[in-house]
Amino acid sequence: MHRLPRLVVPLAAVVLALGAALIPASASPAPSYVQITEKEFTITLSRLRLHEGSAIVGVLNAGMDNHDLVIQSNAKGSKPIRFSQLSPGSHTSRTIKLAPGHYTLWCSIANHRQLGMVAPLTVTK
Repeated sequence: MHRLPRLVVPLAAVVLALGAALIPASASPAPSYVQITEKEFTITLSRLRLHEGSAIVGVLNAGMDNHDLVIQSNAKGSKPIRFSQLSPGSHTSRTIKLAPGHYTLWCSIANHRQLGMVAPLTVTK
C-alpha cells in the first residue's frame, strides 16, 4: 500500500478551498423548463408553476390547425411575449425571463382563445 506524503493532503484541502472561493456566490440557478402542448382547442402545460428568472419554454403544436402562443403577465402595463405560428406537428423553444406573478397563455389565432386555448401560469420567487 502506498502512502501519500504528508504535504499532499493539506495541499488538496487548500486547492478545494480556493476552488470554492472562485465560484461566485450569486451564480444563476439553472433555468426552469415548461413544455406547452397546443391542440384544438386546449393548451396544456407540463407544470403550472415556475421559479422566477430564466425559463426555457418549449411549444409543440399537436393539433391539426396552425397555432401560436402569447404569454403575458397579469401585471398592469406588461408587454406580451409572442411565439410565432406553428404548423401541425411542429415545435419551437425559447429562453425567456419571467418575474414573479401570474401569467396568462393563449393562442391568438382567430377565435381559438374563446374556444378554450387559454391557460394560467404562476411564477414564484
